[in-house]
Amino acid sequence: MEKFTDLEHAVHDPSLVIITDNMTTQRDLNKAYVKYKILPKKQKRFSNYYSNVFLGRNVPEMYDFLKDKLKADSDIFEEVQLPNEKYVISEPDLYYKEESFNSGNTNICFILGHSGSGKSMMARALEGDDIDHIELDDLLLIKDHFTMDELKDYSDLLFDFFQGEGAKYYIGVDERDCIPKEEYEDKVFVDFVKFAMDYSKKHEEKKYIIEGIWIYLYFEDPSIFEDYAVFIKGTSFLKSKIRAMKREMHRDREALQDRKQMFGRSVRNYLLDEDKINVYRDFFENSPDTLLRTEAKEAAKKSEDVMNQFNSINECFVNDDADGIRAIMKKAEANTELSGWNKLRIINDCQAALFDLCIEFPGC
Repeated sequence: MEKFTDLEHAVHDPSLVIITDNMTTQRDLNKAYVKYKILPKKQKRFSNYYSNVFLGRNVPEMYDFLKDKLKADSDIFEEVQLPNEKYVISEPDLYYKEESFNSGNTNICFILGHSGSGKSMMARALEGDDIDHIELDDLLLIKDHFTMDELKDYSDLLFDFFQGEGAKYYIGVDERDCIPKEEYEDKVFVDFVKFAMDYSKKHEEKKYIIEGIWIYLYFEDPSIFEDYAVFIKGTSFLKSKIRAMKREMHRDREALQDRKQMFGRSVRNYLLDEDKINVYRDFFENSPDTLLRTEAKEAAKKSEDVMNQFNSINECFVNDDADGIRAIMKKAEANTELSGWNKLRIINDCQAALFDLCIEFPGC
């Protein structure tokens, strides 16, 4: 394959998908990511390699980065008085049935936490080719962001929901005002979560991550989720809102205003969420299947180190360096600081890269 020395030539290669900040709409961003997801593994590696070289992020990271810039939250700029220190002090992240999810015995994981708490980062640490990651925010006005053909390529779970019992929720801005709130926003999340639970039982060969604040807002009883993996970000309300505010600085103001009008939620509403999150935390915290981990820079550094190893595998692959891939695999096998899950991910990716590389270059 031709080697590129600048971003422009790489972007125009039809066999690659590279997401750049020139994409200014969610529709364009989704189209590009759908195309990326159905690329052969080799083209994904090349796409991620050039994306990382020229943009500093691989393709999924660029997708999440730009999606965060385009997506709008509710009004977070309203001044509030924090009435309790619990809104300021972060708690440890909670992982219920993490081992079961990693092993595949449980194939669906629900991630909860304040907007801006780091739910997406938590989900990305689990993602792989066999994991379908869905943000509940995407369900609203989904017709404006995904055609049905794009949904089919993007997520079988979303496609089956919106072409079946969720068809009435496949709407855009134009249709929104014709549907009462209690028949749309108040129901789409509940119906989808129940659908996802049933769907995952029928598709045990794949894993699913579902994240969003709407889980604890619309399901008051956490026992509904005790048969599934549940992760809860412990990031405090204040820290979450500061993160979200920084994110908002770069967003499309029209999209932000539309989201405000749709949800009509102020910061004071979000303060009430703390109690709802705590209901879930209290329910799962004392389970023998629960682990608590304090959010720290060290954890973020480890996650970054793992991502760097995946980028190094792609770099070796692009440069036909089988010995380099073997060295990465050997290092991962000997690394006692890696979690079992991340070690397995790195080793499996090395083995897949070597297999593909040696097919193209026999005897490597």
